[in-house]
Amino acid sequence: MDIRIDNISWFPENLPEEQIVEDRYKDIIRKNYLKAWFNSIETSLVEREEVLCSKWWDDNEIYWLHRLNWEFSDDSKLGLRFDLTVPLARYVALNNDKLVYPFKRFQIQKVYRWERAQRWRYREFYQADIDIIWNWELPLLADCEIISTIFNTLNELDFWKFTININHKDFLIGFLEKLWIWEDKLLKVISIIDKKDKLDNDKINFPKTRALLEELLWDKEIVSQIIKFILLWNKWSLAKIEKFVWSDNELRFLDWFKKLKEVYTSLLNLWVPKRYIKINPSISRWLNYYTWIVFETFIDWFESFWSVSSWWRYDNLTWNFIKNKYPWVGWSIGLSRLLSVIWATSKLNYQIKTLTDVLVLNIDEKYLKKCLEVVKKLRKAWINTEFYLEHSKISKQIKYAENKGIRYVLILWEDEINRWVIAMKDMFVREQKEIDILSVAKIIKKEMKS
Repeated sequence: MDIRIDNISWFPENLPEEQIVEDRYKDIIRKNYLKAWFNSIETSLVEREEVLCSKWWDDNEIYWLHRLNWEFSDDSKLGLRFDLTVPLARYVALNNDKLVYPFKRFQIQKVYRWERAQRWRYREFYQADIDIIWNWELPLLADCEIISTIFNTLNELDFWKFTININHKDFLIGFLEKLWIWEDKLLKVISIIDKKDKLDNDKINFPKTRALLEELLWDKEIVSQIIKFILLWNKWSLAKIEKFVWSDNELRFLDWFKKLKEVYTSLLNLWVPKRYIKINPSISRWLNYYTWIVFETFIDWFESFWSVSSWWRYDNLTWNFIKNKYPWVGWSIGLSRLLSVIWATSKLNYQIKTLTDVLVLNIDEKYLKKCLEVVKKLRKAWINTEFYLEHSKISKQIKYAENKGIRYVLILWEDEINRWVIAMKDMFVREQKEIDILSVAKIIKKEMKS
């Protein structure tokens, strides 16, 4: 029987040099999350059906688990988590009396979704989430803490220029309700607006978006007003929104604007530059458990690509599990998605194929003890060191170092051992010199810094 060995569509597998980049990004994210005093947790990959379906809108996208030749006799159906948020709600409900509030959590783990295979739409992917959960009313400063932490993270990842789009979700909903768009149609209209940048390259007329709205609403005048509202998003500012709100003269708009302004000004006070923030009333995360202020981060000049990170508030995500409401605000970086677009556009440097700094050659068994002593000394000094596993020709071992991109090669012969020196070859500049065997770690560290 022939066995297919190609990986399953949109279940990514990295080459070593790609994994190095991904791990570096994870380290940067983790460092910035910790710097803002978020606590690391992990939740189970597998959840019960009642947990997964407690908030999810489409259970067809969930991967269900069962044994081969399994009959549906078990009362508890199990599936893979599709995000990190619903499992967190269960986690908070389970441990609500053990956690200290505000509970600041971060989590970098994989999630799974059964989606139609398409570019940049993975079925297995990493999310890097932070959340602030409170057992009382959640101040707006929590939103600012989240946003500033993510800004610092994305800024250090240094991939491209990006823009953080901010909106109060009820601002868009209120506008649509004034057009007499309600209930099911309201959610569908928001979903279409949310996808407008993916649907249309034409950012002036939005023909595909317009066509979908006309098909749904059967009223070209209302659709024209929606498109006009969308077109304003590039021109929105706090002053223009305030003018829009006052001209409408509705108290609920004034309340939403006040909250939006508080978040915006607090971000500036937290040293988030103004050029990275955009008030965008046309964005609205349309899943029904997102409330209040919502945020989307897009790569500049590439708005048609899905947002690389987004965040939102939840007022009652734990309500299905316990009676108490635990409001929280959270953010998610789509790490796999971010890396995929950077790889696709050749923005990453793959020259680094290994994290090994030094290769100690294995020339002859009679030098093995001394070679292993050198390996031990280097590793004790936290220098990434590899020892070639078999006795073989120097040319073969040198070729291995070249192919793997290892910079320093150490060679021990009987003559060098007798003189307490080691031959060190720098593969990058093609130079070789002798160094003191007792100071090998100190010398290599100095070389690495130069």
